[in-house]
Amino acid sequence: MIEKILLDVKPFRKVLILTHNNPDPDTIAAAAGMKMILSHKLKKRCTIAYHGIIGRAENRELIKTCKIDLHLSTKLNFARYDYLIVADTQPNAGNVFIPKNITPNVVIDHHTFRAQTKSTQIYDVRPGTGSTSTIIAEYMKALHIEPDVNVATALYYGMKTDTFGSGRSITQHDMDMMAYIFPHISTQKLQKIENPELPRYYFKTMKKAIEQAEIADNLVFCDLGEVRNPDLIAETSDFILRMRDIKWSFVIGRIDNQCYFSLRCKSAKQLVGRLATRIVKGIGTGGGHMKSAGGQINLDKMPYEEVVPELKSRLLHRVGVTGAETKKI
Repeated sequence: MIEKILLDVKPFRKVLILTHNNPDPDTIAAAAGMKMILSHKLKKRCTIAYHGIIGRAENRELIKTCKIDLHLSTKLNFARYDYLIVADTQPNAGNVFIPKNITPNVVIDHHTFRAQTKSTQIYDVRPGTGSTSTIIAEYMKALHIEPDVNVATALYYGMKTDTFGSGRSITQHDMDMMAYIFPHISTQKLQKIENPELPRYYFKTMKKAIEQAEIADNLVFCDLGEVRNPDLIAETSDFILRMRDIKWSFVIGRIDNQCYFSLRCKSAKQLVGRLATRIVKGIGTGGGHMKSAGGQINLDKMPYEEVVPELKSRLLHRVGVTGAETKKI
């Protein structure tokens, strides 16, 4: 596949690599890895762009420590680029900003395949793979490219967070690519990324989550209200899922006119990504993996005060705890 991509991109001058909104380590690392491949093989100068906020302390430390150059897509003119690569998401996924008159040339992703992706000239979508960073590492191995220490560390962290770090499934192929990348990483950089200093508002959010969380049978539901960034919602969902006798965690919050939610499950048999898509049907977009998922709803058409009880009702029905007594932690 990578040879096909290289052949296709070769005649073009300006390449834009786009992450998903509010980028996580996997999409950041995959974009950085793809940029290195194009620079190494074709001497291409690429721009990496993102939309939204980089809020999680680990993600900010990743960018800083691995010296990854990212640009806000809102400050770029897409028309100035003649080739677009989308990493770790797909058109119409709801978590990527692509102007309506632009179709990506290449999509590289590991989430559930979306029908609109067929309109893309070249796509490599592998739902069975643990991370998009795995795919990029495979490209490097096939091309006999040894990543520099910054890209290698980013790719390793991207693979780790989307497999081991999130409790998602990991394949033999993922482990093989981690083994390929590992000799090139800096364990010192990795440790720095994984243990960043946390801002005070992080602890305030966790305090609020404990105070607001409600338990219904084996599910914890938490409405955070206004939050600083979407990453806090996912972090809170991961945090409260660790509670004993709890199987599900659902955390919801808002930033301006956008609502975000994060859904987690301890069981890999639940297909959580599919569940997230179903509970938000008709009012927003959602998706994810077997044990973790998320979504977003634009609040222009439906106020937050109506979205929260609606999603709660749909979720409780879907997981079979409708009518269960609700109590505080």
